[in-house]
Amino acid sequence: MLPKEITVLGEDDKEIIDFLEKVRLADGVRVQVGSDVLIVKVSHEKVTQSSRDYLTKGGRIAE
Repeated sequence: MLPKEITVLGEDDKEIIDFLEKVRLADGVRVQVGSDVLIVKVSHEKVTQSSRDYLTKGGRIAE
């Protein structure tokens, strides 16, 4: 399930943006944080907001 919140990265977030670009170009990376190994992948959002609302809240979309 995708997070409901969108984080907007700006000019001050260059390191994060560079990391995400590296992950995107490599089609994913393995990152070791202490004793944990995490798999990080980037995918483009393809779901419209109305579809997300439907999926996360259930029920029919108001017409």
